[in-house]
Parts: sequence; C-alpha cells; structure tokens
Amino acid sequence: MTWRDPPQFRSTALALAVVLACALTWSVLPAILLSAPHGDNVEQLNWSQAFEWGYFKHPPLPTWLLRAAIGVFGASAALTYALAMACVAVALMLLWLCARQVMPAREALVALLVSSANYYLMGRGSFLNHNTVMLPFVALSAWSVLRIVRGAGWPMWLLLGLAQALGLLTKYQMGLIILANAAALLAAGVHRQPRFGAHLILASVATLVPLIPHALWLADHHFTTFEYAGHSLLAGLDALHRLSACASFLAQQVARLAPALVALLLLIIFSRQRSPPVPLPHPPAPRSRLRQASAAEATTCTTAERLTAQGDAANALAAMRALSVLALLPLAGIVVLVLIAGVAPQNHWGSSATLLIPLLWVSRLRSTARQSIVVACMATALCHAVAIVWNLAVWKFDPGPHHRFAARPLAALAQQHWSSRESGPIRLVIGPDWEAGSIALYLPGHPAVLPDADWRQAPWIDRDLLSRCGALLIARTNAPLQQQLSLPEVAKASELTILK
Repeated sequence: MTWRDPPQFRSTALALAVVLACALTWSVLPAILLSAPHGDNVEQLNWSQAFEWGYFKHPPLPTWLLRAAIGVFGASAALTYALAMACVAVALMLLWLCARQVMPAREALVALLVSSANYYLMGRGSFLNHNTVMLPFVALSAWSVLRIVRGAGWPMWLLLGLAQALGLLTKYQMGLIILANAAALLAAGVHRQPRFGAHLILASVATLVPLIPHALWLADHHFTTFEYAGHSLLAGLDALHRLSACASFLAQQVARLAPALVALLLLIIFSRQRSPPVPLPHPPAPRSRLRQASAAEATTCTTAERLTAQGDAANALAAMRALSVLALLPLAGIVVLVLIAGVAPQNHWGSSATLLIPLLWVSRLRSTARQSIVVACMATALCHAVAIVWNLAVWKFDPGPHHRFAARPLAALAQQHWSSRESGPIRLVIGPDWEAGSIALYLPGHPAVLPDADWRQAPWIDRDLLSRCGALLIARTNAPLQQQLSLPEVAKASELTILK
C-alpha cells in the first residue's frame, strides 16, 4: 500500500478507523461504569511491582507490558483497560491483514467489521489477562502462516517463530495454536516448497530460544505455573462430566460469538434484498467481431500469464485451506482434550480458539454479501450498541462487585486511619488479592501487595519489609482475620477497624 494507491490507502484508513473506534469505546466504558477494576486487571497490577521471568500462575509477558506502561503513564485502572483494548486493536488489524490474504480489500473490511463483534473483543476486551494479551500473537502467527502459504520466504518463517515464542511467554495455551499452525502449513502443501526443512528449523529455533530464561525460572520456582495449569488439565473428569463440560463450553462460545453471528445474518439478509436484478442477455455480436475479439485475446493472453493465473488460483485455494484449519482446529482441539483426556475446560480458553472463526464465516459468503460494506457497518454498529446497552443495564439494575466495591473511598479511609497512627507511608498491603490490590491502587505511591499473605505470589517483596515498615491488612468481614491471613505477624495486628 502506498500513498499513490488511493483505494488501498482508503481501505487501510477505514480499517484503522474501525479498530480505533472499537478500542476507544470499550476502554472508556469500563472506566466509567466500574468502581474497581476486573479481578484479572488487579492481578496484573499486583504482579507489576517487579520484572520477573514468570509469575505465580502464568508466563511473564502481560505483566511486563503493564509494568512498562506504568513506567510511562503511572498506575491506574483506566490504563489496564486501555492496554487490554490496545491488544485487541492490534489483533483486529492483524485479522484484517489475514483477510487480505484470502479476499480483496473491500471484502476484508467486511470481515474486520464482523470480527469486531466477537464479544471476547467487546465486553471482555478490557480484561487485562493472558487470554487478551495472547490474541495479537495468535493473529500474527496466522498472518505469517497465510503469507508463507502464499510463497513468502525466510523472514515470514522467522516472524512465525517469534510470534509463537511471544505467545508462549503469554500463555501456554499458545501450544494449541502452534499445532494448528503446523497443521495449516501441511494442509496447504507448504512441505513441498523449496528449502522447507531449513525454514522449519529457523521457525523452531525462533520459537524455542526466547523460552530458555522462562524455563530456567520455572525450574527455580518449583514449576508453580504448571501447578496452576494442572487444576484444569489434570482434572480427570468422568465420562458424564466430560460430555456436560464440553456442551457447556461450546454453548458459552456460541454465546460469545453471538453478536458476530447476528451481524453476519443481518449482512446476508440485507445484501440479498440489495442484490441487483439479473441483466437481460445482449444479442449476439456478429461473427466477424467475435473472431476479431478472440484473435486479440489470444495475442494478449500469453503462456506466462496463464501460468501466473493458475499459480495465483492454486495459492488462493491453499490459503483458504490453511484458514479453515487455523480457524477450526484450536476449538476442536479443546473439545478433543475434554472428551479424550478429561480436561476441565475454562470458558475463557475460547477467546483465542474462536478468534478466526468470524473471518472464516465471511470468507464463505457470496461475493455480493462480502461487498456490502455499508450493510456490514450498520449491522456491526447495531451489535456494538446492543452490547453497550447491555453493559449499562447490568450496571444500573444488577451491579456486580466491580460496580459496587468502593475502592477509592476505602483507600482514602485506610490512608486516614494509617496516618493517624503511623509516621511513614504505607509500603505494603496484605489481604485478598482483588480487594487488597484494588485498594492499594488508590493509595499514595501504589504500595506493594502481598496477595492472600502468600509469599509465593510476590517473591520479590523483601520479607523484612513487614517487620521494618508494617503493613496495611485488608480482610473481609465474614471471617476472623487470622482465618483469612495465615502470616504469624497477623496475630500482632492492632487497631482493627471496620471501614465503611
């Protein structure tokens, strides 16, 4: 795309406009409606106190991104929403690039619009967790695969390996995406390309080498992330529970994809109504003119051009096969793991497993439907508007803990209580991870948080800090403090106060 190519420039500008509108809308809405951040966002804020090669439950990349952003903008709930939606925005732009590999620019815009109506990218897009941060790397690896299928050389293989490595440094579920990438390459016949072996080695090295520091961290920290993942992977569900868990998981994915499916159905319905009438046949041209036209076409259509056209058609078919595998295999893989291995599926696994499915849907539409950009804009805007109204209705009529927990006023009361009894600042907050982290966010200096009084979750905190500077203890009122926080120092706590 260049400045001298107006259609391509307009297409890119429109794609950027769609992505920015989605990112702005769904990062501002939670900043307005929520009184405390999502639990996943608070978890990342708690971990962002230090750069580590791994954290208690997950690989390190999302926390690194947040810590870097905090260094520039300072810690805030709004920052976590904006950073999460920035990941969604990058993923959407990469999905648009994927669409460009299998359809023209105009139709790729329709695919982008429908993909943006995936509820994982709307209402749940502001969740700063490992599922959201993994999305750009899933889309980037898919784009690399499609480019390789189209004949790209070693730079794309290197990019594929790096995308896979960064995805694994975000969440181990990227391993399922890597299997889908490999299957897509094989289905498209890439193994018959020249230098396939050398390119495969390059991608493999680029995938594995960046993981070495994290592997060393795992060995040094007793593989705590594997222990957390094992709760689902090693659940060992019996046959009946496997079927019910699988049905529940698939139903949840259909619900999350429902806005995109509605947008697609509206697009099909209205594009049929707008389809132009079939033109009447023209009378046949005189024989002499037909012979002249055939002779002219024969002189312009050379053998080389025919071979090029055939090659382009073959590449297009291979890219479509690869897209089908990339879109469907991750979700199918989860289903197989549940049914065969008894894995207990988590609904949020579907965020990456269903990412490419709306794009696949659009690629299978009739050309007249894929070209209906105005209809696609209207249908997608309607789905986003309904989702916004839904979020407003929940906030107004059925608010959850994130709407009701008064983190900022509680932080002010806690600071006032502390200042009346202690001379120094609050350096450490101990308590339930979400409540303690939410209150700490609004305390001066954003003090360190020891979630659930568990040193494994924050090994970077100096244990002498508690004896030297004390700590603000946060606990729920439904149980004694000693039952909630197991630290020996809790018994020495004084001035217990209920903050209201």
